[in-house]
Amino acid sequence: MQNDRFDAIPIPKELNHVVKAGIQEGIRQKKRLHRNKILLRHSAIAAALLAILCIGVLMVSDPALAAKLPVIGRIFSMVQEKVSYKGDFHDGAQIYNSDTSSQNQDQNTTHSSEPTSDKPSETPPDNALVQTSNGLTITVSEANCSSQALYLALCIENEEPFPADFIKTKNMEGYLPDHDLLYLKTNTYYDVPGLTKKERANGEAYGYSTPYYIEGVFVDDHTFTGIIRVSLDEDLMTSGHATNRDTAQTDADLVWEGRVEQLPSRFTYYLEISDIYADLLQYEDFQARDPETNEVITLQDAVQKHYTGTWNFAIDITMNKEKTQVVQVNKTNDQGIGIASVEKTAFEIKADIILPSGAQPYDYVVVICDADGKPLQSQGENAEIYSVYGRNTDTVHVYVCDYIKYMDELKGDGQKIANGALFDTEIHFNK
Repeated sequence: MQNDRFDAIPIPKELNHVVKAGIQEGIRQKKRLHRNKILLRHSAIAAALLAILCIGVLMVSDPALAAKLPVIGRIFSMVQEKVSYKGDFHDGAQIYNSDTSSQNQDQNTTHSSEPTSDKPSETPPDNALVQTSNGLTITVSEANCSSQALYLALCIENEEPFPADFIKTKNMEGYLPDHDLLYLKTNTYYDVPGLTKKERANGEAYGYSTPYYIEGVFVDDHTFTGIIRVSLDEDLMTSGHATNRDTAQTDADLVWEGRVEQLPSRFTYYLEISDIYADLLQYEDFQARDPETNEVITLQDAVQKHYTGTWNFAIDITMNKEKTQVVQVNKTNDQGIGIASVEKTAFEIKADIILPSGAQPYDYVVVICDADGKPLQSQGENAEIYSVYGRNTDTVHVYVCDYIKYMDELKGDGQKIANGALFDTEIHFNK
């Protein structure tokens, strides 16, 4: 089934609060959408069956056994095909921590980042990327960074079992995704001018709260392994907004007029987590006022389970540019609508739009189709950054469409998109 790139994007829990406020205040906003066969002798088969039987018995008697299996250092390979933002992140990844049993399986360089100045008192002093607070231990296992996004593999271990409601892939009827999701409350910044802790802190009022979720799988009811996607594009766009904000500018203006900078090939990414939570399969009522009828209505919201603490990481990142290609286009139609350039990394692809003076970016959508003319799926929250995982993108077709027409008539159908686009171009990348 073709994934609708807008509807399939995970919706942050914080959005519920925005919706509530929107109903109460009557505000309506326009938003931009989004796997050897093995031949064995009979003795080997018997041994394997015996081992499987023993493991099964042990897992029943010890629910936390899976947490002792070689997970750390292999999270990318375990999870990368299950999350919504897929990619071969294990290839060329930086591995910071790995179990002894899995070290010989990985050829990547293993290293640890320097500790942060805000290291929690419960943090093991010999490893700044393994931190424990209030019964939860978070390990930063791996990283892979393109020019567009940073992917971090984390393991979250809980002394107590996580609620069964958190494991929706197993316990929620009709739940379709292959992954589970935990929400995060974070503070993030870089050792890069314009994105430092002080500068990012100044922008708290304007939504610097990403990443606010992590997608992954529960190894058992004590252990969650997942991948965080950090949009470097979004962070670069918002750099400088806090101190250079013009009161006459709208939020949309800021998104599109933000000062864009390049990150160096090596940098430190600071990830401070203060809360980890998820919805329970329980609901509570709240009241709000219908903006159209002014009638007070009763709605339901999911009850949440929170784990608060202090987990502060300083993560040394080396950008992976080996497969990055940028093709300059700089073409438009008679109305001045076109594409400036197309950038493809090992994990995603995006195109930069050209618009005439006065045109609003949210009135248009940039669609990219693979070599077979099939629309690519979105990679992460930005609906116009697309995943290249498992698709032939040596050649891609890039289209600029009217947003309303796309949503009403074109989306999901490559031929309709090609016929109804305002502008199109074909891009060829080196193999």
